[in-house]
Amino acid sequence: MLEAPNWYARKYNSVVARSRETDPDAEFHIQQIGARTHASRMATIDYADAFVLDLRDKGGIAMSGAIGDDALTAVFIWGEGTTFNGQPSQIPQLRILGPGTEFKLEMPGSYRLMRIGLRGATLDALCAGSPERHRPGWLMPGVREQPFAPAAELELQHKLLRTAGYAEVAAQRGYDLSAGLAVAASEAGAALALMLSHAEHPLTRPLNSNERRAVVDATLAILEARPHLPVSISTVCTVLGVGERMLERAFQDHLGLSPRAYERQRRLRAAHGLILTDGDRLSITEIAMSFGFWHLGRFAGAYAALFGCSPSETRRRFWARMPD
Repeated sequence: MLEAPNWYARKYNSVVARSRETDPDAEFHIQQIGARTHASRMATIDYADAFVLDLRDKGGIAMSGAIGDDALTAVFIWGEGTTFNGQPSQIPQLRILGPGTEFKLEMPGSYRLMRIGLRGATLDALCAGSPERHRPGWLMPGVREQPFAPAAELELQHKLLRTAGYAEVAAQRGYDLSAGLAVAASEAGAALALMLSHAEHPLTRPLNSNERRAVVDATLAILEARPHLPVSISTVCTVLGVGERMLERAFQDHLGLSPRAYERQRRLRAAHGLILTDGDRLSITEIAMSFGFWHLGRFAGAYAALFGCSPSETRRRFWARMPD
């Protein structure tokens, strides 16, 4: 019989207090950056082959470390000025960190970090199903942004936050929710394992030329400079001195979608992230307009097409008993 889960849900008012915590799947070091007062809330659940973590922080933190050689981690991290291995991370995009992966994070402002880790028999089963010469990239050291459907990411987020929610309720009210925590953590880990086992193209298909990669990287830099507003693709082409068809081919080759679709999807993901972090105090209209969606009906339709449910439904799922 498996032991009861190890879990906690705590608040921290200093980086020193945070630094005392340990992680079963990673070695890390954190330090304060800037003069901002530290305040964070964290819930973790460690059970069998799965580790679940949900962290909300006001920022002023730098973190570096590495995932253990016997673990794999899926992470969503986004926030004000947040960078992941030097790259901006302002929307909740799923990243897979393979065993032994080193990481460096800087979070000068408010951010949220959600993690699911796999190890033990579950990770061994994923490895066993992939011959060494055809082993997916996420089973090796490195960071991969998997091409998963946003609706699948939403379901993973829901299972993760439900697990963390059990821990917070247990801590606040003194309940013994060990059985519920064990089931929820197992379901979250199983959901990630299922997503990975069904991933047909875990590695990003290589570009045909360095020039196309440079064009895509330059475009992404322009979009990152205006994360909350629509950006004209025609203007991007003018700035870069390339034609729209050339930019289209580069994006299709590197990212698998058009520049316009990427630009809109990025703002939809950013709006989704705001629902997850501030849906308890902001209306769907306020969130939509924050990212340049001025027509609420079109925003709701585009959101539903991407995530498989309406923004109001997402808000209800993650913020129970909140009015629409």
